[in-house]
Amino acid sequence: MQRKFTYYTRVFGCQMNVADIDDLCARLAAHGGIVVETVDEAQLVLINTCTVRQKAEDKALSFFGSLKRLKSAAGGRNAPFVVAMGCVIPRARAHIEATFPYIDLLLDSSDPGVVFDALLERFPPLNGDVACQEYPPLLAAEHARQNFVTAIRGCDHKCSYCIVPYVRGKQRDVPLPQIVEEAQAWQRAGAPDITVLGQNILAYGQSSGSEHPRFCELMETLLKQTAFPWITYLTSLPGDLTEEVCERVIAHPRITPLLHLPVQSGSDKVLQDMQRGYDAAYYRRIVAKARAVRPDLYLTTDLLVGFPTETDEDYAATLALVNEIGFDDAFMFAYSPRPGTHAALNFAESLSLKEKRARLNDLISRQRQIAASRNERYLGQELEVIVEQQSKTGAVTRTAFNKPVYLQELKTPIGRYTRVRITGVKTSSFSGEEVQATGP
Repeated sequence: MQRKFTYYTRVFGCQMNVADIDDLCARLAAHGGIVVETVDEAQLVLINTCTVRQKAEDKALSFFGSLKRLKSAAGGRNAPFVVAMGCVIPRARAHIEATFPYIDLLLDSSDPGVVFDALLERFPPLNGDVACQEYPPLLAAEHARQNFVTAIRGCDHKCSYCIVPYVRGKQRDVPLPQIVEEAQAWQRAGAPDITVLGQNILAYGQSSGSEHPRFCELMETLLKQTAFPWITYLTSLPGDLTEEVCERVIAHPRITPLLHLPVQSGSDKVLQDMQRGYDAAYYRRIVAKARAVRPDLYLTTDLLVGFPTETDEDYAATLALVNEIGFDDAFMFAYSPRPGTHAALNFAESLSLKEKRARLNDLISRQRQIAASRNERYLGQELEVIVEQQSKTGAVTRTAFNKPVYLQELKTPIGRYTRVRITGVKTSSFSGEEVQATGP
C-alpha cells in the first residue's frame, strides 16, 4: 500500500529551476506526495537554489536559516526532511554544512532524476519504492506550475562573469523525441501554450554532433507535431541568433513575438572581457533583422553594469545602446563577482558598491522611461490573451509577450484564449476589457 506524505517546495532563480521542480513534483505525486502551501505542514521540504547573482544566493541562505525553528520545534522523528539542491550547493557546500547542519540532504544537481533517486534512498516514506526509468511526461504536465519543456541542461558558453557552466555543467541536449513527447503531453493535458527552455536555447544540438537536429529543426518539429497557438523559447545568446533563425523561427506566426536577447553591455571592450562572442554592431544588425521579419516583436534583454573593466565611457556606450535599441523591458543588475569564474579570478574590482548602484539606478530610470513610451503603442489595440486567474474582483490574462492584462470582468474560463482591448498601460502591466473569446 502506497504511503502518503506531504511536501513543500521553494524555488529561487530561473525558469530552469522551476521546470526541474515541476518535474520532481510530478514524480513525488506519483508516489503518494501531496503538495502543501506552507513549510509548517510538510514532511519533506525541497529548496532549489540559484547562485547566478549574489542576491539570489543570499535569499536561499536566508531561507535555510528560517528552517531552524522547524527542526528545533518538531524535533526527532516529527521534524521535516529538508533537501537543498541546485547551483548554490556545489560552491558553498562546506559553509552550508557548517552553518545549517539541520539540512538533511545536500545535492549538487537539481536534475529531477538525480534528486528523486536520492530521495528513494534517504527519505523514509519513499524507501522501497521503485524509480520509474521511463517517466510519463503527461504526469509532469498535470502537476506543473508553468508549461515548461526543457530542451537543454547546462551550458558550454563560458561568459567570464557567469557561474552557470560550473554549477550546472556542460550542455546536454534532451533528445528531440523526448521533447516532442513532453510537448504533446502538455497538449493532452489542456495546456494553452508551452515555453521551450535552455540556458542558451539557440545552441540546441551543438553539443551532440553534426547529425543532431539544431534549434531551427527543434522548433519546426514542435510546430508540426503540436497544435499550440503559441510557442515561446528562452533564452537566446545574441551570437547564436542568425538570419536563418529569424526567417525560419521568429517569423513564424505561432512563435510568440517575445524575444529575450541579453546584450549585457553596449561596450565592445566590456563585451570582449565578458567573453560574450559578439559586438554591439552585430547586436544592432540582428535586432534589426528580427524586427524586420516580425514587426510585432517584443524585445527584452539583460543588462549588467559595473563589470570590473567598465569605465565611464563603457557605461555611456551601454546607455547609448539602450536609447538606440528601445527595449520593451529589461532585467538590470549590478555586477557581483561569482567565485571561480574567469572575471572573479582575473579582473580586480574597479568600482565601489555606491558607484555600481548609481549606474544601475540611472539605467533603471532611463529604461523605465523607454518602456513606458513603448507601451503606449498598445493603447486601443486588440490582443489575444490567455486567461490565468479569475476572482470576484476581476481577472488576470497574459499576452503572447508575457505581459499581464488585468480586467474587471471576463466571461472566458481559465486556460482559454480570448481577445481584449487594451485600455491602460503601465511599465509592468496593462489593463483592458474583453472583446470576444477566440481560442479552443
